[in-house]
Amino acid sequence: MIAFEEARRLVIEEARILGKERVSLDLAAGRVAAEEIRSRISVPPFRNSAVDGYAVRSEDTAAGPGQTRLKLLAEQPAGEYFRKILRAGQTVKVMTGAPVPAGAEAVVPVEEAKQLEGFVVISRAFKPGENVRQAGEDVVRGQVIIKPGTVLKAPQLGLLAACGVRSVPVYRQPKVAVLITGNELCRPGEKLRPGKIYDANSTILKTLVESSGAGLVSIKQVRDNLKSLLAAFNTSAGQADVVITSGGVSVGDYDQVKEAARRAGGREIFWQVAQKPAKPLAFYRLKIKRRPVWIFGLPGNPGAVMISFEEYVRPFIKKISGRIDFWPREVKASLSVPFKKKKGRLNFVRVKLEENLGRWQATPAGKQESGIISTLSETDGLALIPAGAEFLPAGTRVKVHLPEW
Repeated sequence: MIAFEEARRLVIEEARILGKERVSLDLAAGRVAAEEIRSRISVPPFRNSAVDGYAVRSEDTAAGPGQTRLKLLAEQPAGEYFRKILRAGQTVKVMTGAPVPAGAEAVVPVEEAKQLEGFVVISRAFKPGENVRQAGEDVVRGQVIIKPGTVLKAPQLGLLAACGVRSVPVYRQPKVAVLITGNELCRPGEKLRPGKIYDANSTILKTLVESSGAGLVSIKQVRDNLKSLLAAFNTSAGQADVVITSGGVSVGDYDQVKEAARRAGGREIFWQVAQKPAKPLAFYRLKIKRRPVWIFGLPGNPGAVMISFEEYVRPFIKKISGRIDFWPREVKASLSVPFKKKKGRLNFVRVKLEENLGRWQATPAGKQESGIISTLSETDGLALIPAGAEFLPAGTRVKVHLPEW
């Protein structure tokens, strides 16, 4: 049995980026940029109006309120371009986003002007640059707009689109296969027969995998026997980069996952971690045609599944996806009540968080047993109670990981 810190180190040391590919912008949401991207244009590419109004020469407005009367030459909506140079005593009506004609230095908002019989009367003097967005005000041509390792979300994709980018180099998305073990499981909606329970882990792991940025290629229930597990491993390893199992990794008569992983060619990196829950966590690596495939053997209890996914699987998926920020977000919080446990294993305690005067306070979120699901929906964070601790008084400051489930 190894320490929590050692297990996490081994997992992250195994993680390696899978490769690169280019995808269109409409398929890039949630992907990770694999290269530096520079803009080939300035944004905006031309001077444009910040308001609906009248493009003017500033010096023409210097006469003062109500004294400036300019001839209206044309109206220019966004998307159109007035090709003439604005001369003294002239104006062009422009809409927001429309190019500011050559010769004009400012835009008078419609609220500060009055249009009368082909002329426009200006209410006051306007300085050069008023209500004008300059070319390159947002992005200068050649500017770095995306750095490697950036997760492409709406702001980044919008910026790329504004710069005219159609496709983007990204790191390859990991493919994940999920195997759910347990002869006692039946699908939600089926008649619940004696000795059976509904399968929650399929739904849990499907949701967690999809939220991690990986692609779920398959999810399958497998019987608790070596033949079925070995066949499922061989099939899944041929499809996926990561295989996740739930259940079957402890020491019971029907816990066959470890043996099936070994017979499939897996090399054990570790099994059993000094933590509660998820002590029997297993991690393997195997090769399929010189391609690495990693196996995470998670315990069967839903609480252990969710916590071990957040602490080990999600960081691993993030790193092989090219993410730089792969570890769980962490805050420090004070325990609102004393906590007592046995020495020897790190405890993940489900807590509710409350901020008071800039400091977080952590309160246990009800029942903590690994088979309990209900309190997971009320959990804000996982407080890490050190392995060497036996009693922590109220007020003790502890690390709290913020799950992304």
